[in-house]
Amino acid sequence: MTDHPLLDRDIARLTETLWNAVTTLGGPAALALCQQLDASSEALRAGNLPDGRRAFADQIGKLSEPELEQVSRAYALWCHLMNVAEERQRLRTLRSRGDQPPDGLVAAIDSVIDAGASADELRSMLNRALVMPVLTAHPTEARRRTSLDHIGALGSILDEIDATGRSRAEAHLAAEVLAFHATEDARARRPTPIDEVENSLEVFRRSLLDVTPRIYRTIEDRLAKRLGGAWKLPAFLRWGTWVGGDRDGNPNVTAAVTRAAFSRQRATVIGRYLDDVMALGRTLSVSALRARGSIAELEQNLERERERLPEVAARARPRTASEPWREKLWYMQARLRSTLEHRDEGYIDAEVYHDELELLDRTLRSAGFAAVADQELRDALRRVDVFGFHLASLDVRQHSGVHDKVVAELLARGGRAGYLEQDEAGRRRMLGEVLAHPITPERDWDGVSPEGQEALETLEVIGRARRELGPRACERYVISFTREVSDLLEVVFLARAAGLAPGELRPVPLLEQLEDLERAGAIAKDVLAQPTLRNELNGELEVMVGYSDSGKQVGYVAAQVALRHAQCELAAAAVEGGVALTLFHGRGGALGRGGGPESDAIRAQPAGTVNGRIRVTEQGETVTARYAQPEIAERDLELTLSAVLQATLDRTPRDDDDAAEPALHRAAEAARQAYLELTSDEDRLARYTVAATPIQDVAHLPLGSRPASRAAGITLESLRAIPWVFSWTQSRHGIPGWFGVGTAVDALAADIGVDRVRELAEHSRFFRALIRNAELSLVRSDIDVAREYARLADPDAATLFDLIAAEHARTVHALRDTLGIVTPLASRPYLVASVQRRNSHLDVLSHIQIEALRRRRAGAPDTEALGRIVFTTIGGIAAGLQTAG
Repeated sequence: MTDHPLLDRDIARLTETLWNAVTTLGGPAALALCQQLDASSEALRAGNLPDGRRAFADQIGKLSEPELEQVSRAYALWCHLMNVAEERQRLRTLRSRGDQPPDGLVAAIDSVIDAGASADELRSMLNRALVMPVLTAHPTEARRRTSLDHIGALGSILDEIDATGRSRAEAHLAAEVLAFHATEDARARRPTPIDEVENSLEVFRRSLLDVTPRIYRTIEDRLAKRLGGAWKLPAFLRWGTWVGGDRDGNPNVTAAVTRAAFSRQRATVIGRYLDDVMALGRTLSVSALRARGSIAELEQNLERERERLPEVAARARPRTASEPWREKLWYMQARLRSTLEHRDEGYIDAEVYHDELELLDRTLRSAGFAAVADQELRDALRRVDVFGFHLASLDVRQHSGVHDKVVAELLARGGRAGYLEQDEAGRRRMLGEVLAHPITPERDWDGVSPEGQEALETLEVIGRARRELGPRACERYVISFTREVSDLLEVVFLARAAGLAPGELRPVPLLEQLEDLERAGAIAKDVLAQPTLRNELNGELEVMVGYSDSGKQVGYVAAQVALRHAQCELAAAAVEGGVALTLFHGRGGALGRGGGPESDAIRAQPAGTVNGRIRVTEQGETVTARYAQPEIAERDLELTLSAVLQATLDRTPRDDDDAAEPALHRAAEAARQAYLELTSDEDRLARYTVAATPIQDVAHLPLGSRPASRAAGITLESLRAIPWVFSWTQSRHGIPGWFGVGTAVDALAADIGVDRVRELAEHSRFFRALIRNAELSLVRSDIDVAREYARLADPDAATLFDLIAAEHARTVHALRDTLGIVTPLASRPYLVASVQRRNSHLDVLSHIQIEALRRRRAGAPDTEALGRIVFTTIGGIAAGLQTAG
């Protein structure tokens, strides 16, 4: 039982419905088996099962493959149903708090005003601000689109039961759960890049196109109420996407895919504008006869429209007598349809369509209908401000190594051979000589390698999209594995060769390896010292910092400290260079890839690194969790914007973070050494990872279009961060999110004393966020379950578990005895309760996964069934822990 009776009721109703579905599909024996395992797993958690996990493992080991599959499907579905119940409880909580919760956006605005922020200061900050969540197709969403549809339907049915109590709705719930239970867990194939584009667009259709204008309305209305005057904010909250543009390590993303992504984004947003115009046609029924002021401007515009679109006029005028705003909307609808179909009568760009909406707004206000204009029309105008005809700004990303080869090839065609043999100074010299003169775009591609043609065609697609959809359609080219200034100059050269003008496309370095993060300030200064690059940047330096690869390379603590230091150095370089800085945070959903509560992470950024400007990736399951449901999307955006506002205008001294930096670096080095002890023997690490986690199955899950590894085999360097983190999460080790924390805290205590460490945990935003995220990772981990997975490894590889268990004990001890944290996440009891509520069911899934892996490796005959069981448990554990990787 929980402290929330309505949540208890939903859990009981959904669980009972599930058991009915299990009985329908598997008969009474299936139900009895599930209930028997229920009792055993709960006794195990309570410490009342004789011989503990060994006995429970033996009980699972006696089940046949069909029984294992039956049980794993039932328990996986139970985890999904718990997510439905808890999301409904979250929605109830949000609604009960009203539209001005104490930690919401209105409260944040009030707090900065109360702290002394003036109207001029807020206007200045908002005029230069940019907050841009960037959706990616990183393969961490373990659920099928079909499963997500079932989950959405279940929430709606439960709402209907609450509202009506009708037995018909109860029957609908039973049917929906039965259908969900009978639905295959895994996709039949990997999604294509176009599938991924469509999935991302669905989030815009379901929530973001509606929620975004509401956020602006909240801010403008509160500022007007507190500070007076009219507040018409610039479009500082905008959306980005990598879906269809990220080709780093994904050969399936081609220029044709990027072209299709632009096209589908355009169709999605213009389709929404058509809906807006039709909805406005229903509400703007006001009569010119009731106008209290002149509408001559609108009448003159209508005369021109009737001449230009006589066929539309013939249909519209009889239906809109004395309703000029409605008549105007008829012409706007026709022009939008022409725009969608690329016909001449369409709008040449979003600005022209925006001007037409402004005309409606202006004339309604002059006629005395300001209250009418301030409703749906205001939101429609804001939508065009933010989304244009492009919907979201599409970044293109590619690995610097690809550019090296293509640039060398094109330079050689122009008589400048030997580029790859040059050192950095030589590369800069060669590129500088070429870029010092106008470059004739490469039009004759005969003889250019397929890789070179693909690079140039992609850049041509970008140029065309900018011309047709507006410059915000694509503004950035992200360069993975940036090491030197020449990596940026290469992109500038390729852009010229494809016909893009100077300053059209900003090269964005991605720093993700420890050695590159340590050189971040030097790299930034070097970039700003290059006249060619300064011209490209248009007064703004944007740098992407990668959390995933750095965490995999040196461990959680060392990566976090290195990232903080890099951001401080970048901020200092930007100030010295006289440019604005935008940090682009490549954070994943999992804690080992920079995940965790986003608002906490923003508040913990070093002083001077936010300044109202931030871009953050939103990946995989976090996109669904944060943005699929409109009310939750609005809440999460409010938290993000509140954090940006407070991080930018906060006047609280940040002395603790700065004073502690030398000690934090020493502690991070101790944590890095502990992590290297775990990972330095790559052969042993690979054997342990393959044996004690489902990493090979995770790598083959059809979650995304991108391959799981950069090369054949499994090594720390070649393996992508997502399957690395995903697999440790599945096996309840949780290494990427906490390993090294105990060593670091012990080192800090020895260095500066326990009392000072406790002060840091209370007052240092960075250290507090680091510890809290480690707490969350520990809550989701379970060293006893991880020990069962370790039994799958050979004795030599299994010695790694001793290191893991020792660091786990050290971390628990450090939190309890040094920091005084007796119960991890005590400040977030709902999260602790959620995991504890699921743990006994997760035990069933974990032990089934272990058993299926053991049997398959032992050569059991029914490998296909065992593969299905492993896939089902992976999805169930991901749902139960509410994270993948």
